[in-house]
Amino acid sequence: MSKIYWTAKNNSNFLNGSRSAKTLIGAVRAARKYVDGELYGEGKVSFFDNKDDHEPIRTDEKSIFTGFKWATRE
Repeated sequence: MSKIYWTAKNNSNFLNGSRSAKTLIGAVRAARKYVDGELYGEGKVSFFDNKDDHEPIRTDEKSIFTGFKWATRE
């Protein structure tokens, strides 16, 4: 069974390393909760199929550029 890895950041903070989840929806929920709680509601999250990948399979962002609403790029 594969895992989905994610990492999050904003202009003043970042997640050192990455975290994982069993499913993409589980990773999205955990990452958005992390941004809302730990990054003060603003940030960008990248999701990867493999821990060593350099190209994300999905990117979610919540910032002034998205009107502080979640925007997804796949």
